[in-house]
Amino acid sequence: MDLHMTFRHMESTDAIKEYTENKLEKIKKYVQEPLDVHVIFSKERFQYLVEINLSGNGLDVHAEDRNEDLYAAIDLGMDKVEKQLRRLRDKKKNKKSSNNKSFKFAVLAQDASKKAPRVIKSKAFVATPLTVGEAMEELEGNSKSFLVFTNADTSRINVLYKQEDGNFGLIDPTE
Repeated sequence: MDLHMTFRHMESTDAIKEYTENKLEKIKKYVQEPLDVHVIFSKERFQYLVEINLSGNGLDVHAEDRNEDLYAAIDLGMDKVEKQLRRLRDKKKNKKSSNNKSFKFAVLAQDASKKAPRVIKSKAFVATPLTVGEAMEELEGNSKSFLVFTNADTSRINVLYKQEDGNFGLIDPTE
């Protein structure tokens, strides 16, 4: 974590820096490195303003708080940051679990000695939600012969495959 602290219209003290660093340790459970953190402390009349900016890994979080007590402003600002990070983490977790379905694809072959099929290749797929048109576009620009996806219209797993004549075939299981 790359931490920068700016003090405006006030003196920087080791106690404030240490307190802020301890508070920032809490957010490590929500984000992965590398992360840039910029904390701006300023004093305006009788109030302290604390601005906290986090950026990195596609993340951009901003929170600020005003209070007559500097440490209370730091606490409230960090609570806001933590709330935003928790919300982003839960949103990301829910999106992954609800939209994508994963499954395994296996190729069967006969064992020469036993004449019974056995698994010779196994591969895990993540079926991303697409419309049939989007799946056709993705498969056209791809060298693969099939595409497994979740149909965005029906929410069922579909398989789109290229035929020898250049057209596409669609496997859409019914429930």
